[in-house]
Amino acid sequence: MDFRLVRRLGHFLAVAEEGHFGRAAARLGISQPPLTAQIQALEKELGVRLLERTGKGARPTREGEALIPLARRLAQDAGALEALAKELRAGRHAPVAIACVTSALFDYLPPLVRALQAARPEAAVSVREMDTTDAVEALRRGEVDLALLRLDRDRHPVRLRPLGRDVLAAALPAGHRLAGSNAPLPLSSLADEPMLVLPRGISPAYSDAMVAACHAAGFAPRVTREVGSAMAQLGFVAAGLGVALVSAGMARLRPPGVAFRELEGPIHAVGVALAWNAERENEATRLALDFAGALFPAAEGD
Repeated sequence: MDFRLVRRLGHFLAVAEEGHFGRAAARLGISQPPLTAQIQALEKELGVRLLERTGKGARPTREGEALIPLARRLAQDAGALEALAKELRAGRHAPVAIACVTSALFDYLPPLVRALQAARPEAAVSVREMDTTDAVEALRRGEVDLALLRLDRDRHPVRLRPLGRDVLAAALPAGHRLAGSNAPLPLSSLADEPMLVLPRGISPAYSDAMVAACHAAGFAPRVTREVGSAMAQLGFVAAGLGVALVSAGMARLRPPGVAFRELEGPIHAVGVALAWNAERENEATRLALDFAGALFPAAEGD
């Protein structure tokens, strides 16, 4: 990894995000002339103009906008590399990397991480928020040791240990006509509502379960928009752009502008599972599986 290039990309991101060279320089803790020189050197190295000055500051060019997502990933990777090196210098070893879907961040992740840290205080634990499909690929490539995801069956070499069942709930804009009651809501009540959904590729099993539930209730979901994450779903619901079927556990986040209704049934969704690569088992994997049985015993009979 060329850390000089990564550092210059970080300077570019700071200007792009702040919209102003002066504010970006203050954020980076440097003066403005060296920042300008770094941006100019980056533009020369890449052969494209990345920023243009405006009357109020600066903004990315079309080429700069195209580079921003990759620049952010490179900066994150460099930060992760530096953080890992710091942990290793401090005497920590065999770090544990965990991928986790958004809806498992609060119910399943904390007790598992606490148990791992108590058992291996010398080992660093890192967590990366990912959707199910990306987490499966990260396990296959050995980028993470464990994953908390939503999958209905093993995908060789990825194996699953179910942690619990889940049910769907309706997420509605706070002022929605269906938001005012505490009684379970028939799913069919949402037949004519604009639906905000996750792309099927993010979690096929979860998406298929949602669609199957709608079909069982006598309708096909009227999908008006696909959004990239469960948190984005709630944000769009709060904005009044539609309704969503989400894990009932998301209600614990209490996002402003969103009302949750229990659904009649209940309607079961694909639950959270602990996943690992059977070809890359290690001490952390075996510990996590032992802890899962103690922490989530209700899943044993599912």
